[in-house]
Amino acid sequence: MKRNGTDKGEWKKTARKIRRFNEKLVYDLKFAYVRTGHIKNEFLGFLTVFNAKRSRFVKTERHIRYDDDNERLYLNIYYRRDRKPSEQAPVFVYIHGGGWIGGLPETREAFNTKIAEAGYFVVSLYYGHSPYYPHPEPIENIYKAFAWLKRNAEKYNIDAEEIFVGGESAGAHLSAMAGAISSNPSYNALFDLPDESRHQKIAGLVLNCGVFDLRKALGINFRNIRLYVQSYCGGAPLDEVSDEQWKEVSPVHYVTENFPPCFLVSAERDPLAPLTFDLAERLKTLGVEYAHYHGKGRAAVHAFAVVQILKISREAMFGIKRFLVSHTKRGLLHYIRAR
Repeated sequence: MKRNGTDKGEWKKTARKIRRFNEKLVYDLKFAYVRTGHIKNEFLGFLTVFNAKRSRFVKTERHIRYDDDNERLYLNIYYRRDRKPSEQAPVFVYIHGGGWIGGLPETREAFNTKIAEAGYFVVSLYYGHSPYYPHPEPIENIYKAFAWLKRNAEKYNIDAEEIFVGGESAGAHLSAMAGAISSNPSYNALFDLPDESRHQKIAGLVLNCGVFDLRKALGINFRNIRLYVQSYCGGAPLDEVSDEQWKEVSPVHYVTENFPPCFLVSAERDPLAPLTFDLAERLKTLGVEYAHYHGKGRAAVHAFAVVQILKISREAMFGIKRFLVSHTKRGLLHYIRAR
């Protein structure tokens, strides 16, 4: 018996539902496996290399809520123990990596305390793991943290009008997104941002092994990259992401001549390094100021600069501090520990 038009339509709908169910099941199983691995690695890193060489000159305050409507969103702050309350400090906001599905501020304290050691008021924030917080929620949460900085500028005596932003991997992607939002009005208009921080000025970006073009990243042999990108996009099948959406999640497409100055970090043994070189080429073409440290050798792996026990990480940190100080309104020379 031949199916009539209605039967065919219902059959196709059922087939699509079955396909979507199977795709969702495969995604959920893989996500659970990869996420478990992330938790284990983050815990081991927290106990060992991630926080080794943490500065002893720095005071820490943890788990400060920056959004009254969501108790899960929090930030940690780091500043020198001998800081003079009468001196206004510049701000560095750090956005952790972890494939958008993992990572925590507490596991980046070696890096963050080294920046704080140089005289910066460092804010390291949790912006929400995908797919529970899909695009654009992570960047919108980051702007809520920027608003918190403005509301608390007087309390901490910080310069929240013009801040530095940086991060590694997925955090570098979100940092670059913030840079594009701050310098490209058409990109800014795409997001639901707090009035207090919508036009936040950014003095400079520190981008460590970032993912600046998510669609291009899918074609790179980097472990679990498709799962990471799919999670950031909400867990939906990637073939359902439109061209317009791919562009929106890839900040390299919104870089203009007004993009903030950058310190770029890439690694010889990182398959994603070409994405940093692509960004560097775009910055060069547009005349945007940038410096680029490309790590070489066996230790030059993805996001290596987070781990401060490595020689090349310390070299990268020296360049980062020099970049930050050169773009800070006050020189902070009496604070620098750039060795």
